[in-house]
Amino acid sequence: MHKLQFARGIGQREMLRANTLPSITRAKVGCFARLRIYEENARFVLICLILIVYLAFGAALFHWLEWDNEVDERETIEKRMNEYRENYCTSRPMNECDFDEMVRFIADGATSGLLNTRPRFDILGSLFFSATVISTIGFGTSTPRTQLGRFITIVYGVVGCTCCVLFFNLFLERLVTGMSYILRSLRERKIRYRLKEPGNKPVTLLINNEDFNESSSSCEGHMDNWRPSVYKVFFILFSMCLVLITASAGVYSVIENWVYIDSLYFCFISFATIGFGDYVSNQQDVTRMSPDLYRFVNFCILTLGACFFYCLSNVSSIVVRQLLNWMIKKMDIKVEDRSFLCFKKKRRYMGLGLRPPKGYDMTSERSSVDYADGLLSLKEFLMNNQSSMIMLQKQLIKSAMKNVVENEEQKISATRVGPMGILDEAFGDEP
Repeated sequence: MHKLQFARGIGQREMLRANTLPSITRAKVGCFARLRIYEENARFVLICLILIVYLAFGAALFHWLEWDNEVDERETIEKRMNEYRENYCTSRPMNECDFDEMVRFIADGATSGLLNTRPRFDILGSLFFSATVISTIGFGTSTPRTQLGRFITIVYGVVGCTCCVLFFNLFLERLVTGMSYILRSLRERKIRYRLKEPGNKPVTLLINNEDFNESSSSCEGHMDNWRPSVYKVFFILFSMCLVLITASAGVYSVIENWVYIDSLYFCFISFATIGFGDYVSNQQDVTRMSPDLYRFVNFCILTLGACFFYCLSNVSSIVVRQLLNWMIKKMDIKVEDRSFLCFKKKRRYMGLGLRPPKGYDMTSERSSVDYADGLLSLKEFLMNNQSSMIMLQKQLIKSAMKNVVENEEQKISATRVGPMGILDEAFGDEP
């Protein structure tokens, strides 16, 4: 029997494909496999490169959008400041004029929120400050001014941020579980409806294959191992976030008297916990709603928005990871493709299997063994016993990967802990 050979840095499906040829076949090992980079490290390298390119694109984009306006505003402000300085210092010598000191004093008061008529650290104001700390929004309108207050903020933030991240993860787990339950119910209803239709049209049930982390079809399977599609969950969650942010922007636009685009901008900056602080809700006296009621509504909107956007960002990261996996697959295993990546060269892969790669010439294969008395060739035997050979493939792959899995059981991976672990388990993509 031919010896099975595997290459590091490729996924199980690629290894299965490389080792499911009727006999000895030549394949090409891609960039990451030749460099002996595992799949997680390959994803890390790719996302780093993508982020670098994305940051460069963002720098060029915002420079083009904002630079000219910044220059014009600076010239306007400097011109108005000179006019105010001349008017203020008309009856005083220039060395005794304290206009610049007054401007700095006003700027410091505006930054710390002291120029706002609303109290910053009353009971409700302190609640707002505490929420901005543990949620990592940090608008900056309410900041501690004493040394002891700043030290306590550090201690309070360490504990609060940890608990808040746990809360977000639990919210994510329950939201995805609820969506999975709803999608499962809809699918079961659809199957029952199709079973009641007349005719012999087959019904295909999609279940997750634990061996190869992909969907497989079965007409006799049940729904116990069924997992929802990550793309369906992403679309539903994106729609929910879109409705939430548009409705919240409408509320702030009416109550705060903001332009709708500014309200939409504030909602995104707040829900994403960026918190620039140029727009902050509930800082002025409102007349269209009770102030206490508006504070409660504002707290609920910000909390709900941060939770949903946290879930959306994590589900989106799964979609991006699928894109990275597709890129790794395209860069790693190439059959009969002359690619320049990492100077790929041909390697031998040997194994028993059923599906030759795309473009493989079956006529040139010398896998048959000539037996007397009309016995079947090896090729004919394999093609006539596909079910048995599929089970044999799985056992061979699992046996060959056993040592690698045992060595990696104790590793801490992004796919085992945190939100990625929750989503991998929910979508059936856990390793």
